[in-house]
Amino acid sequence: MEQSNGFLLNRIVNCLCLIVFSFLLFSCGNRKASVEETACDSVEVQAEISYPFLIDKSNKNEREIEINDIAKVSYLKLGTETKSLIPRKWGFSGIFLTDKDLFLSFGENIYRFGLDGTFLNNIGKRGAAPFEFTLGGIFSVNEETQELFLLDVAQQRISVYTYGGKYLRSVRCEERFDRFYVLNDSLAVCSTNDITNDIRAFTISLRDGKVGHVLLEKRILANTQNLMVNIGAFSRINKLGDRIYLCVSTSDTIYAYDTKNNMVDPIYIQNPLKTDEDKVKTVPYLQFESSRFASVFIGDIPMPDFTYWVDKESGECSRVKIRNRDLDDYVLAWGTNRDNLIFDILEMPELKKRLKQGKLSGELKSLVEQSDEEDNPIIMFAEIKN
Repeated sequence: MEQSNGFLLNRIVNCLCLIVFSFLLFSCGNRKASVEETACDSVEVQAEISYPFLIDKSNKNEREIEINDIAKVSYLKLGTETKSLIPRKWGFSGIFLTDKDLFLSFGENIYRFGLDGTFLNNIGKRGAAPFEFTLGGIFSVNEETQELFLLDVAQQRISVYTYGGKYLRSVRCEERFDRFYVLNDSLAVCSTNDITNDIRAFTISLRDGKVGHVLLEKRILANTQNLMVNIGAFSRINKLGDRIYLCVSTSDTIYAYDTKNNMVDPIYIQNPLKTDEDKVKTVPYLQFESSRFASVFIGDIPMPDFTYWVDKESGECSRVKIRNRDLDDYVLAWGTNRDNLIFDILEMPELKKRLKQGKLSGELKSLVEQSDEEDNPIIMFAEIKN
């Protein structure tokens, strides 16, 4: 999940996909139609699309965006003690913020912190008991009931806990999935990265685990030369307002599910490519979607990876590097469950190194000066301006 330079070099090891997709605008009106199966040399797509989006890999020019100019940047130092120490050997799996709490997943369990960084408790434990999980780390939260839902991918089961970590109940699901978002106390939106599944995105009942509505069925292109595929992390659910964005494998499209009218619309659509350079499998990965901006990570092996940036106000679409002045380096920001709030995880050993090099400034510098190299990471939050 990490990009080039500094922090980004350490976080792109697991990104083994190539990404090339384009966005086609067929109507300024209110037309909708399903995405058809396509051959590689042509595409027939009609959809209601909110803005035109085209990724042109032949354009190698990149510009820098100072995140400090487009967002209000702040930092949260996570408290460090035995139970809260985040093991760096585990990959990051998820984040969720409430009005009082910050939940983070790093594989072994869920870490709950206060919004001042104070460690509160762990949730979940690896094991074989009903209240434990064998393979997981993916979670979602119902703020109204103050319950956390933890997915055990291996057992095809969701376990429910209180914020304090008390086990409440479990529900076994009739379909496999590896990403989900809880909408209310009885319904969740799910997506799967399993290419053998006949349905790729759907809703399930949190009471009996049964599928409610199929949102996306399995789709196979007539010519798979440029088929988008995922490797684990590239299955993702992102939220903005009433829309749930669905990134799934074996698809050339990112969709948005409108939870108010139960409609699914294609938002980002790949245009099949023809050049020798692009005779590889690719996948779009939506980093975040704010009210004004969208950011798409492009892991373009063997070429260098990059980020594609959309300014919905100006209509500009371009390659960018997102830079943080306080860090004097580039960051790879991801969306949260809060509208227009993005984040990045800054590891303490690398921060200490940059401090010695005289690269840090402002609030970030002060926090690092007060920390030990073995301490938990610092979370960068950036609230994007409208």
